[in-house]
Amino acid sequence: MPESPSPSTGQYPATWNDRRFLDLVGIEIPIIQAPMAGSAGADLVVAVSEAGGLGSLPCAMLDIEQTRTQLQIIRQRTSRAINVNFFCHEPPQRDLSCEAAWTERLRSYYVELGLDATVQPAGAARAPFEESMCDLVAEFTPEVVSFHFGLPHRPLLDRVKGTGAKVISTATCVQEAR
Repeated sequence: MPESPSPSTGQYPATWNDRRFLDLVGIEIPIIQAPMAGSAGADLVVAVSEAGGLGSLPCAMLDIEQTRTQLQIIRQRTSRAINVNFFCHEPPQRDLSCEAAWTERLRSYYVELGLDATVQPAGAARAPFEESMCDLVAEFTPEVVSFHFGLPHRPLLDRVKGTGAKVISTATCVQEAR
């Protein structure tokens, strides 16, 4: 755990043993705020970045205008390093026969709990990274762009790198790590 900032300078001491990542992305303390889709917005990103960590905007559940608005707020309130996070996944295709089969298998629970088996809750829409979001990355030039569930297709990844952003990614399986 890093020491507290100096009361006189507000700066953290350079006691972190390995500053390579901190220096690479332009942060002072080794904290990356988790970009949890649906639970973090501009206020948290700004607070973390202003404190010296890497504030992260989760964009997977935001449409293009929501993402633009959040990035405008962030860039108005901090000039410090930020991370913008996206999902890179293939959206699942519905299989109505499979859904009907599991609904039938669970029918007794629906009856027991007084639920209507014909009403299925809508899942949260999580959009994969695509051209219009890449355009926003080029417009707002975040210092870091991160991805979950793989990386975007090469042309999009090259555009992101061309903005000067550092690209990081999570690995949720061995194949992604490779």
